[in-house]
Amino acid sequence: MRLVRSCVLLPFILLLCFVLRAQESMSLLERRINCQIDSATVEQILEKVVTDNDLFFSYNPDILPREKSSVQLFNVTLGELLRKILTEDKYKTEIIDNQVIITLKEVSSIKLSGIIVEGKDDTPVPFASLTIAGESIGTMTNIDGRYDFIIPWRLRDKMISVRCLGFQSRELTQNELMANAKIRLESVTIHLREITVKPVVVTDVLKNFRNNIEKNYELSTQLMITFYRETIKRDDQYIGVWEAIMEMLKSPYNSGGIDKVRFLKGRKSNFNKTFKDVSLKIQGGPWYITTLDIVRNLETFLDPEFENLYRYRFEQPVMYNGRVTWVIKFSRKEDVDFPCYYGKILIDADSYALVNAEFGLDKKSLKMNGETFIRKEPHGFTTRPEGAEYMVNYRMVDGRWQFYSARTDVIFKVKQNKENFKTEYRSVSDILVTQQYTFPRRARFGPDGLFRADDIFSDIIGQFDPEFWGNYNVIKPDDDLSKALLEVKTTEKDLKNNDSENEK
Repeated sequence: MRLVRSCVLLPFILLLCFVLRAQESMSLLERRINCQIDSATVEQILEKVVTDNDLFFSYNPDILPREKSSVQLFNVTLGELLRKILTEDKYKTEIIDNQVIITLKEVSSIKLSGIIVEGKDDTPVPFASLTIAGESIGTMTNIDGRYDFIIPWRLRDKMISVRCLGFQSRELTQNELMANAKIRLESVTIHLREITVKPVVVTDVLKNFRNNIEKNYELSTQLMITFYRETIKRDDQYIGVWEAIMEMLKSPYNSGGIDKVRFLKGRKSNFNKTFKDVSLKIQGGPWYITTLDIVRNLETFLDPEFENLYRYRFEQPVMYNGRVTWVIKFSRKEDVDFPCYYGKILIDADSYALVNAEFGLDKKSLKMNGETFIRKEPHGFTTRPEGAEYMVNYRMVDGRWQFYSARTDVIFKVKQNKENFKTEYRSVSDILVTQQYTFPRRARFGPDGLFRADDIFSDIIGQFDPEFWGNYNVIKPDDDLSKALLEVKTTEKDLKNNDSENEK
């Protein structure tokens, strides 16, 4: 029988140092190539360049010119070719980690900021999504219900959809969001007598979920722009935050392909609060969190082979996207001696698509599976996992459900055997898909910059910079993290001022 997921937390280990390699733009753009093709679109020309020259491109095919042209170029630079086929002055070309990224130049971007609340006491609504109607661009509120949403100028007239499980969806203009920093959502209550309960057996719902995966989920390869963040606390004090914009190549749900992730840019901030020689490292975070796509990687509570280990029950349904959504809770049966989860899944009552899951390892499972969390301990220390919680969300894009966001939250105790020292570490990782589009035909997702299971994310280069992300959408830091980052920024400024004074 297969083991339950070993999770993403593998601290106290120093392995390979993963460094984001900077590439010289001009060296790649000055590479000499030949290109001969008749009556072809820009996308077809780029596909030929990829095939003939082993180059790697990232672009949204929807922004490329549709007109066909012929190209007969010999011994020209890549930059000259791109200037010929992208004749309009509205495209921007960047070289990041040996890949050519083609985007639209923006006149200026629109930044919307605010908070999503509910109830008379303005309770923040965490993990609410904000998306642009008809587009794949979006963001999400943090644990405090706050958000920043950066919108390309070309989409300035588009409506904004605000959605969260259990609440009525809202469609707002961008002007309304600018004028009102506080957006209120109304909760939805469903009375069971108002809906038809079908089917009444949980195992039938799960069977229909599995049978309809190819009907409900994306069957074409998707290129997703994602924001990823890792934080580590020791006894409620932040000791580090590591963040990155990453590309994820998402395989079709009817294939056995493996999802891949690679860096575009990243930054880190170490708070220098680690204990003695204990160096906390999380191995493979961005790679492991993609495996939380439990529609692709069926967990035991969704797998028919392991259904007999669990006890299931229906809870009060909720509304999502204006549709009735089943809430199914699950936990291990009393006599089961096998690592199991507890939690709940939400399944659309009409299509049987799984749209959300929250689950964790119970105490018995943590005890049985605890060693899989720790790859290597410092001499004289003992570690013990205290909790492991997971969350995954899906959203609908062009009529198909897609992986949207995921979170891991793991707590463990550390004890020094010869001294009276105990402490608690908490590791939280989040990933959010901020934009996606269909991966171009015959394009290649090259190996450069790929993040692997044995890489250590916290070893990437790049220090904290509040303007680092530019026009990328990210999850706004919560209040506690914002205060910690502000303290670091203030400390660094003071140190620089002291250095300047000393030099004088």
